[in-house]
Amino acid sequence: MEPEALEICPYDPNHRVPANRLQYHLASCRMKNPKVAKKMANCKYNACHVVPIKMLKEHEATCVNRTAIDDGKQG
Repeated sequence: MEPEALEICPYDPNHRVPANRLQYHLASCRMKNPKVAKKMANCKYNACHVVPIKMLKEHEATCVNRTAIDDGKQG
């Protein structure tokens, strides 16, 4: 069995979280770190993508999940 890939928590870079638990971990970290959370925003294409507010537009322009959603809106 292959080990699951670990994601880095955007609220605390020392946290390494399995991808299937990231959403729950982010909610917990957001509550524990309110000062950091005020400076962060969620990507509209993937809620598990949490980036600094200043970088949100840049992230959303290049988000890997963007094409899947944009393709679904066409037609």
